[in-house]
Amino acid sequence: MNIDRYKILISNLPVRQQCFTTKRTTWLKAENEIAWLKQLNDNLFGDKSTLTISRQDVFDTKEPRELIIKTIYWGYIAGMRGNHFINILKHIDAIENALLTLRQKSITTSIDFHELTATFKNVAGLGLSTYSKLLYFFKVSFNDNPCLILDQRLIDVFANKTYSNFQQLGNIRYDNAEKKYLDFLQLSRQVASNLETEGENIELFLFTFGNNLKTTKISETKISNMWNGYCPESLLKGKTVRMRLNQHDFFESEETGLQIGIVPGVQAIILNFRGKGKFRATQTFGDEIENGEILSPQNSDRPPFNNPTTAFGESEEIENYIATIQ
Repeated sequence: MNIDRYKILISNLPVRQQCFTTKRTTWLKAENEIAWLKQLNDNLFGDKSTLTISRQDVFDTKEPRELIIKTIYWGYIAGMRGNHFINILKHIDAIENALLTLRQKSITTSIDFHELTATFKNVAGLGLSTYSKLLYFFKVSFNDNPCLILDQRLIDVFANKTYSNFQQLGNIRYDNAEKKYLDFLQLSRQVASNLETEGENIELFLFTFGNNLKTTKISETKISNMWNGYCPESLLKGKTVRMRLNQHDFFESEETGLQIGIVPGVQAIILNFRGKGKFRATQTFGDEIENGEILSPQNSDRPPFNNPTTAFGESEEIENYIATIQ
């Protein structure tokens, strides 16, 4: 399968808003051994027992040590195995200095990467999954290829050879992934450039959907990207199903629960979540008032739900998008 078929979905993923929540109790053991961590956690958690961190929160962090801690809290919400976290904290100065040195360099090459990995080999528990996160959030590049996160989940996607774009990583395993990391960065940059998006969008797509997309097509039916008031999902199956206005002012398919939000005369935005069949008492159907709006994907959690403006092109793009809606 070619990853290009998911171009619109990939380009509109809310990468920087991806967030995770960790409990302070998860890190108490480390607090008891590392004096400065308690004060940092006091500042981060305040009087709350949990902390929710998004990618953007980590990128917005100015102080390097805090950035490292936030990266780990974001990436390991349930804690790290064994004493890995405590061991990393005991080597925090060396880790911080190595990352800052790389970030400040105008040109970083494969040699710099190999020197870095040699340094990190002395820190038990600081493997590729962890230090690739740190390189990503410190905005380090090698050979002009921005660093991305490479963990077991992505390695499994490449090993399954699901996407033809990443065939050259087909024999990757965790024990050889470090040697292939720079190839992964170069390949991801090429794929991202072809899709007119960013490498981090590729990474999040593979993490979220990589091994969870069924390639079987809904049908051979092709539909227009102009909404005619009927359910696009049902039309792809060769069926004509009306869409009725629900209590949230969305048109909802009476059969599939697919929802469409309307910008009259402009866009018919297919929402990325299904309705619950809670319709208005007074029946209003989409085919009674349609004005040829262009079918578009939801790329924002706030009205009008499609900002910046993006529209579907081919029928296959609509089909692939609908296939991801739960």
